[in-house]
Amino acid sequence: MIRKRIFLLLLMMFILLSPVAAAAEGRNIIRFGDDVTVEEGMKVNHVIAVGGQVTVYGVADGNVVSVGDSVVLASSAIVGGNVISIGGVIARGGGSEVYGSLTEVNSSNFSEILATVLNSDWNGWSWLFAIVSIILYLGMLILAILVVLFIPKPIRVISDSVAKNPYKTGFWGLLGLILVVPLALLLTVSVIGVVLVPLEISIAVAGALIGFIAVSRLIGHRIFVVLKKPEQTYMRETIWGLTFLWFVGWIPYLGWMLKVFVILLGLGGALLTRFGTYEKEIAP
Repeated sequence: MIRKRIFLLLLMMFILLSPVAAAAEGRNIIRFGDDVTVEEGMKVNHVIAVGGQVTVYGVADGNVVSVGDSVVLASSAIVGGNVISIGGVIARGGGSEVYGSLTEVNSSNFSEILATVLNSDWNGWSWLFAIVSIILYLGMLILAILVVLFIPKPIRVISDSVAKNPYKTGFWGLLGLILVVPLALLLTVSVIGVVLVPLEISIAVAGALIGFIAVSRLIGHRIFVVLKKPEQTYMRETIWGLTFLWFVGWIPYLGWMLKVFVILLGLGGALLTRFGTYEKEIAP
């Protein structure tokens, strides 16, 4: 099980860095810089296009995602999962069926917020900080979407662990963060250890990223509970949680302190549950 999760993580990193199209088992379609069309009569699983439009005439049993463009669902389209468009719109023909949720993140619902944040009084480094922050947010959002699509169970396990054991996960996260540098220095003593230093750092970074996404999903869930709409998909909860953390991050002092706290909880949850593969630690 652990080997399978590690393989999926490596596959996901390859997808993010690959400049060409890729297809996974089960007829997943993942394409970069090009449009994707699911013809009528075709049946696929997940469909993901980064920098291209997704057009569905046939059947997609999983999720349909377009990053940087739109999703078009013909009248004959059937989608068993969620439909997500980041930077575009979702166009549905009459008769199309979607059994999951519809999520749009585009200029119509984003520009007003950005205009408030990036007001005309800003200049110089403030603008640079704003642009970098937006790029990091979009990058994290794309990574979160891919993680939730391919390995939803570890995200659920880690977020549940943080929810039920916040002090314990916080302690493990702080301990893991403190020991990263001393352990790396200790490994450099031997020739074999030097080779393991990049692996140790990669594991720590992966744990922090996956943990951050898991805690974002937990925050999104709490937001929907407050809104009295608790029955939401992991994808929608994660997107809302990440967006909430991004906006809170603009608050002086409080913003970065909250993000550090989230990283500690997430890293601790990832370590405690062995990257979401050990559910016994969920029990309080």
